[in-house]
Amino acid sequence: MGKVLEAREIYEELKQTLREKVKLLSPLTIASLRVGKSASCQVYFSKQKKIATDLGINYLPIELEDDATCAECIRKIKDLNKEAAITGIVVNKPFPSHWSEAAVFSAIEVKKDIEGMNPCNLGKLVMGEPLFIPPTVASILEFLKMSEVDLYGKKATVIGFSAIIGKPLSFLLANKFVTVSIAHIATYQKGDLPFYVKNADILISAVGQSQLIKGEWIKEGALVIDAGIAELEGKITGDVEFEQAKKKASFITAVPGGVGKLTSILLFKNLIKAAELTGKRK
Repeated sequence: MGKVLEAREIYEELKQTLREKVKLLSPLTIASLRVGKSASCQVYFSKQKKIATDLGINYLPIELEDDATCAECIRKIKDLNKEAAITGIVVNKPFPSHWSEAAVFSAIEVKKDIEGMNPCNLGKLVMGEPLFIPPTVASILEFLKMSEVDLYGKKATVIGFSAIIGKPLSFLLANKFVTVSIAHIATYQKGDLPFYVKNADILISAVGQSQLIKGEWIKEGALVIDAGIAELEGKITGDVEFEQAKKKASFITAVPGGVGKLTSILLFKNLIKAAELTGKRK
């Protein structure tokens, strides 16, 4: 029976550490943009505002209309870049599918890009010198550290290859001499997903599809980190069949209360780093 890894204890420790750091800095402001009124973005707004209030950080929510253009969003970002009072900028997804994700994230000033999504920041990460690690990736790395599993030479399967999780995570794991396989929709459609799961010493899933990973696929003694968030019969679940997977895993993260909970506070860790980089000390 695997040990369940939860974020609660480290979350509270980290929040207290960040609260003390904020006291040493000039007033900080996080600008958070969203397009339209999607439910998921509203959840992000609420979580971000709560943590900002707890830490003593100013929170500036910015809502663009549903019919806003990519160019309008970029103009707003560039205005925020120029404002010395703005410490960090977040552009919450989803935004319209016809927008250029690269153009939006490229517009964010590198030292205000607290999600680490500007191509310059992603490039630094690939080179092994990240300025900001995307918060979900940083959360996953914290859980790897929490497990105390020796990563050297381990085989990892990362399911999902988004620019904000799967791709940067894979590079960071490879930098730790983990042998990484990336699985995605084509892996699933070809029926090969069970093979990659069964061969993984470390399984990390970030898809957002409830029960996608069957417990019987899990390798005996594997470390399972579930970064997916989905809903099943009115309950929040992850990508992995938790109860079945727990019987085979050595460690497994909780959903909710795992990767997602830690991600929210690590965004603010990046914000404080941004303040330190720009010399915002009292």
